[in-house]
Amino acid sequence: MKVICFDLDGIICGQTEGDYEKAVPSKEAIETINRLYDEGHKIIIVTSRFMGRNNSNVIETYKNGYDFTVRQLKGWGVKYHELHMGKPRYDVLVDDRSVFFENDWPKILRDIEARISICWKD
Repeated sequence: MKVICFDLDGIICGQTEGDYEKAVPSKEAIETINRLYDEGHKIIIVTSRFMGRNNSNVIETYKNGYDFTVRQLKGWGVKYHELHMGKPRYDVLVDDRSVFFENDWPKILRDIEARISICWKD
């Protein structure tokens, strides 16, 4: 068994810029997650939902967003073991366990610079 984490917004559902009630689930993502769950892997959903409106206060984020998010995931039929609220908000994440990670620092720097320029245009 492996522990596999999935981000919520932008992965399991589309981005909503904080209007979570309008989130549209990704059937393909949910099928993939449920398959991994059924194969015996531990699935953890991580999200920074409600962090911005709660000034990064994890306790308030759980109070204001956890139950809503659990109901939403259940309604979409997502199988998971844990939901972690309070993931830091970021524009870019570099993680050696990422699906597409390559230990090529010049490429990483180019990718970061490209993503930052896209983020700044929004």
